[in-house]
Amino acid sequence: MLSPLLKTATKSELEYIAALDYGQDAETHLAALNAVIFDQSGNLTDDQRWFPYEVIELGSHVLEPGHEREFFFCTMLVLHAAYSGYDTSVDLSDKLADRATQYDQLPIHLRDEVLRAYQLAGA
Repeated sequence: MLSPLLKTATKSELEYIAALDYGQDAETHLAALNAVIFDQSGNLTDDQRWFPYEVIELGSHVLEPGHEREFFFCTMLVLHAAYSGYDTSVDLSDKLADRATQYDQLPIHLRDEVLRAYQLAGA
């Protein structure tokens, strides 16, 4: 379910995500993000609920202009977390409905990946 595009995240994109909690603990979030994306193939462990999942969730809520890829990465990680059972609090149908206009603002190839992930997850 996880897009291979996730592994194309750059250092600056990950630094942006890591700083989404007003820059608080950005270095810790960054190290944890690198582990999740590059070492754990998007899978989160119980000890990663705060670092980095907090900033991943924050990044999936709002598409900031110029940061479409970061929004995409966070969205895909949240969808993966929900699909895998890691995050049982996300209602994917509600999330899709709430974020549909933002997904439409993504470049087509990113939007299509997000919509495909929702479809695979049954939303």
